[in-house]
Amino acid sequence: MPLPTVNLDDRRFDDILDEARRLIPQFCPEWTDHNASDPGMAILEVFAWMTDLMLYRVNQIPDKLLIAFLDMIGVQLSPPRAASAPVTFYLSAPQDVPLKIALGTEVATIRTEINEAIIFTTEQAGTILPPRVAGLYTANTLAQPQNPEQEDLVTRSGEGVAQVQQHELAQLGLPGHKFPIFQPEPQAGDAFFIRLENDHSDHVLALTMQVEWAGGAGVNPNFPPYVWEVWQSGVSRWAPCEVEYDGTHAFNVSGELILRLPLMREGTFFEQTGYWLRCRLTSEQMYNGYKVSPDLESLRLDARGMTLPARHATVVRDEVLGLSDGLPGQRFNLLNTPVLNLDPEQDLIDCISFDGTVQTYTPVSDFAESTIDDAHFTLDAMGGLISFGPAVVQTDGSVYRFGAIPVQEATIKMRRYQFGGGVIGNVPARALSVLKSSIPYVARVTNHLAAAGGRNAQSLDDAILKVPHVLRMRTRAVTADDYEYLSAQVDGVARAKCITPNMATPGQTYPGQIRPLVVPPGQVTLAILPQVGIDDMIALDDVVIDPLTPLSGRIAPERLTLSAELRSAVQDELDPRRPVGTTLDLRAPQYVWVSVTATIRTYGGAARPVREDVRRRALRALYMYLNPFTGGPDGTGWPFGRTLSVSELYGLLRGVHGVEVAEDIQVVLTEPGQPEQRESVMGSLAIPPQALIVSDVHHVRVDH
Repeated sequence: MPLPTVNLDDRRFDDILDEARRLIPQFCPEWTDHNASDPGMAILEVFAWMTDLMLYRVNQIPDKLLIAFLDMIGVQLSPPRAASAPVTFYLSAPQDVPLKIALGTEVATIRTEINEAIIFTTEQAGTILPPRVAGLYTANTLAQPQNPEQEDLVTRSGEGVAQVQQHELAQLGLPGHKFPIFQPEPQAGDAFFIRLENDHSDHVLALTMQVEWAGGAGVNPNFPPYVWEVWQSGVSRWAPCEVEYDGTHAFNVSGELILRLPLMREGTFFEQTGYWLRCRLTSEQMYNGYKVSPDLESLRLDARGMTLPARHATVVRDEVLGLSDGLPGQRFNLLNTPVLNLDPEQDLIDCISFDGTVQTYTPVSDFAESTIDDAHFTLDAMGGLISFGPAVVQTDGSVYRFGAIPVQEATIKMRRYQFGGGVIGNVPARALSVLKSSIPYVARVTNHLAAAGGRNAQSLDDAILKVPHVLRMRTRAVTADDYEYLSAQVDGVARAKCITPNMATPGQTYPGQIRPLVVPPGQVTLAILPQVGIDDMIALDDVVIDPLTPLSGRIAPERLTLSAELRSAVQDELDPRRPVGTTLDLRAPQYVWVSVTATIRTYGGAARPVREDVRRRALRALYMYLNPFTGGPDGTGWPFGRTLSVSELYGLLRGVHGVEVAEDIQVVLTEPGQPEQRESVMGSLAIPPQALIVSDVHHVRVDH
């Protein structure tokens, strides 16, 4: 059967001629005779006929040639992407010695009659360590300040924690000895601290507890009024643990508690350094919590397993590709495809000669910078084709070699590569249950979370759709969009705005000392917004920085300045691309700092802790909305030059969960570090095109 015809351009002779005839008044208004007898119309028909022939030939291009053309303009078909999932290995019994799980351990789904097993491979090694308890403490965490600097001081010295009680490990488990887990009269913030000697990140720990019921009536075992957390200094402070099983029923009976721990970091509390695990009472304790603290008689910790990251991939090692013929441009095919991204440190090729000499080749994306002494190879991930450097004849008759050539009769061996990927790897939770290789004392394996991230290889049709974008790629900075796009590609740049002379509205005035930017002819002015992270935020007493939304606090003013290094990096990126004769003016945006004072009312009957939670949610909403990174109506950052209306803040606060009415909202222009307020905003706040709105300190009051 004939090959299907691909219509890259479906225009024909009549379509081309009609389009040319419609363009005559635009480009040549003096040409008024459009009849077929006019000589100009005959010339248009000839060109339309020739264009029709060219389009016909273009439509006959096979896929292989089309892929080659796409490669010439820098468009390559993306290989499949492998799904990833955390995989938990469970021990058959607790061990007294460390147990190692090797890198590259394979787990899989169950193979059926119609479906092959889907194999996942661990991406890092792990060691299951027996836990050793170094100390037990009870304290109230609400006595610790929220300021990070003060909190670091507390973690170093142990000062500032009220009613700290250290429990004797030697007496734990002795007949008749017991101690309260929390304070005798438990309250929100009470915590039971366990200091461990070693790092148990990603471990599955079992806590076997002998407890004496002491007033736990009213506590719902399915929703206990506490959380288990580990210390993650420098990451997100205290991180919650996953409770896999609670046989104590919220400390009501003796039993076993199994936790899945996240990443841990070493920290210092109570003048003791170690790895910390704690059980903290939450605010729900005030409503359905303990009347008196449960008593702990004995405690034993065991390691039951470990969680390691894995991805949908099968590892192939020491695959022999063939023998070298000693010529440039040699090509070999791998047995398995598609190949996942190569690791330049592990996925290497060894060329072994007869005398045992081994020459190691490393992967590169192309041979453009390879010389005759560089042992390089390239890989076509989709087809599994490995290529060595070619040789090109120069104009003077010499031959230039792009990369070293394997010696003749050398055995070419691929050390390691991985193949797999695709949407088939997005398996549901608990689907990975087969251990492909036996590991001593490992009884079972599972994934508690569904695998995600798997994607099929890019199709040719999808790549063709991206060609217009590639052809419009800003390799030259001409328009304002070009400058903004190229600047945003520099590491450290969050956003950029090109200021043009026609942006300022004639006669527009701005409050305070805000002035529009004057751009002289021949100058390109760019406002560069640098990126910030969680370490650049200021934690206030009213709002604690959420690690899931790290930019939900007040931004430190000094972090918004444009550093000389970032300015130089943007300059180096734009200089080769800007037209000759233009000058660049790179500057930080003009920041308009605002402070909002608002009064809100919650629904009737709300208790004081509930009102406090609503107030904090309202503060976080203000900090995130009036933010150059997460603010604005679309949540992608406050737009340059966008007017702030006080009425939209009413709608913002009214949308906060728990707020019934928002009233008496005042917006004041401020200056960071200056106690005096500059000017109140009435109705709306207009800012110039180069300006952004940034949150200063907000205040929210909750009426009864």
